Amino acid sequence: MSFLAEDEYASLYIGQSQGGNRAEVFSRTDAHAAHVTMGRCAPGHTKGHVLFVSRQRIIGKTNGSSAYLLDLATAARSAGFTPHLLQPTPDIMGRWPFMRLRPETAVFETHVIRKVVRYRNWVISRDLTVLVDAMRAVASRLVRRIGLTGSWFADRPRPYSIAAAWKGEDRSYLQCATGHADIVIADYAFQAEAFDHFPRRPSAIVMHDLFHRRDAEPGVTDSVAKLCREDELALLSKADAVIAIQSSEARFIQDNIPGTLAILAPMATQPLGVAQPGRNGRILFVGSNTAPNIVGLEWFLRDVWPTVRAGCPFARLDVAGTVNAGFVGQPQPGVTFHGMVGDLTALYADAAIVISPLTFGSGLKIKLVEAMANGKAIVATRTTLEGVEDECSGAVICADDEKQFGDAVVALLTDEQRRIDLANAALCAAHAHFSSQVCHAGFIAWLESNKPSREFGGIKAE
Repeated sequence: MSFLAEDEYASLYIGQSQGGNRAEVFSRTDAHAAHVTMGRCAPGHTKGHVLFVSRQRIIGKTNGSSAYLLDLATAARSAGFTPHLLQPTPDIMGRWPFMRLRPETAVFETHVIRKVVRYRNWVISRDLTVLVDAMRAVASRLVRRIGLTGSWFADRPRPYSIAAAWKGEDRSYLQCATGHADIVIADYAFQAEAFDHFPRRPSAIVMHDLFHRRDAEPGVTDSVAKLCREDELALLSKADAVIAIQSSEARFIQDNIPGTLAILAPMATQPLGVAQPGRNGRILFVGSNTAPNIVGLEWFLRDVWPTVRAGCPFARLDVAGTVNAGFVGQPQPGVTFHGMVGDLTALYADAAIVISPLTFGSGLKIKLVEAMANGKAIVATRTTLEGVEDECSGAVICADDEKQFGDAVVALLTDEQRRIDLANAALCAAHAHFSSQVCHAGFIAWLESNKPSREFGGIKAE
């Protein structure tokens, strides 16, 4: 992958179909544009350049939405297309002045972010206000850990960059990719505006969620933007196709946007060869710092965990992921918050049960599919299973109230053979319904039907 950072001018070069000479195809963008040089494609010809436009923070498979986008880019690459990632806003940095890209981001031939600098795998913001916000966030966490409260110490996350209003600089930055965008894919409906800058290019939206259905519980503020039904339909209808992560959302597109193709593309996995019964008493929850995860885990700890501990005093709960940020200063007996874990292999292997106690949220719950691919016994709510009820039938225990959920967990913890049978069923379901061949078939067929009539040579490196 070639990472494209910013300097004073923008001059991009793309290789001609027969190699050799370079041709300048871009002009100067805005006053803060980038001097960028494109990376080299894989040997041979590409079927076409697929440009992903995203305003989410992508450093690797660290959360569900990032993992899903990388999964689609990997599928495109495997099918002979060349994926590129363009991020037109520096707001993706949030309130942290730097981020480190993980190896899986190398699936993109090029990766450009506005208003950053790059040193090896480190991306560094050029906005000093981000540094100030980072210092404030660290101070806020420190004082809350020692028990101080009040508005002065409140956590103040930056606005949700994915849904932020587009700025003039963001629009201008899209010019960086005009010459190598044979197919344009917007990451979330909020990026549909990007299609205006790529006329006559085949377009698709990675929907992720139906935002107008993300109704939180009373008094709960969701961690993402809200859209009314009409506004969401207007955005989604701008694309030639919408990529839905689960079947009920694909049906929604078919029923409500007749002129737009609905592509069902669940999150693909690489299932293990054998199930993993885990260690007695070990329970695992994996989640990022979003409202559905926080509220679901709060419900489990408050209403279910006492029942589990009463039935199985030896029970231990491992919590992995940035969801721990919502539980600072709230110790729980038998619960270990691990925070971000780079490799979940050991935690999955040790877990006797994986839980998904979500009470609201839309889209495919990617950690559910990941747990199935790891051959685990799983207890989940109906919300978690929405859209994949048939695929998970007989492979996941569904429990919606605290008594059902607690009893199911206790029963599994005390019956190893039942855990093994359920884990085997989950693994079989993962092989049958969530392999790459099954999940990506419709997406790849759409790419093939929209590839350029003439294959292009690779993008040359200077």
